[in-house]
Amino acid sequence: MKETKIKLSEEELLLVQNAAVILTKNAIIQKAISLFGMLADDMKAMLEKASLPEDVKMATPKISRGENYKGLPYAILDYPRLFTHENIFAIRTMFWWGNYFSITLHLKGNYKDMYQAAVNKNISLLAEKQFNICISPDQWRHELQDDNYISLSRVTEKEILALIQKNQFLKLSAKVEFAHWDDSAIILMGLFTQIIQVLAAH
Repeated sequence: MKETKIKLSEEELLLVQNAAVILTKNAIIQKAISLFGMLADDMKAMLEKASLPEDVKMATPKISRGENYKGLPYAILDYPRLFTHENIFAIRTMFWWGNYFSITLHLKGNYKDMYQAAVNKNISLLAEKQFNICISPDQWRHELQDDNYISLSRVTEKEILALIQKNQFLKLSAKVEFAHWDDSAIILMGLFTQIIQVLAAH
């Protein structure tokens, strides 16, 4: 066999010999999943009392994880979660390694038609909570980057209405930095509550 040219840098060599790195990563992701489990219980209790369609309320929370969203590990809580080809009503809470937690309202089809007026009416409340609106045509991108989302506080009411009408879907998302990990469950639940209150007032 020829001498291999697949060599490791000094940093890579240190990492590959350090099992604690992966074990610590796994422990952190498990803590994120446990946090999502507690959130799901609180969200379910709130949703049961909310004035929302019964088919939306009937769905059960789903927690999933993966290793490669844009090359990085992630965990997701989908609740509520109603996905069909034509219609979507979902709130996705996401842990994205190296980045942040995010919580995203995703509406499409009948549900977008049903709630876009309520969203537009309550834009100022959502802007105060630092929500962003999706400007990309790709509804399955989750990262809060400038080519995908824009802050509600940076656009006019007319521009927001145009954005809502432009795509077949409507996505609003806010993030929680990992620096606030200890309070993240309370913050995420507060953002979830704000979403539900806006929708229930339609």
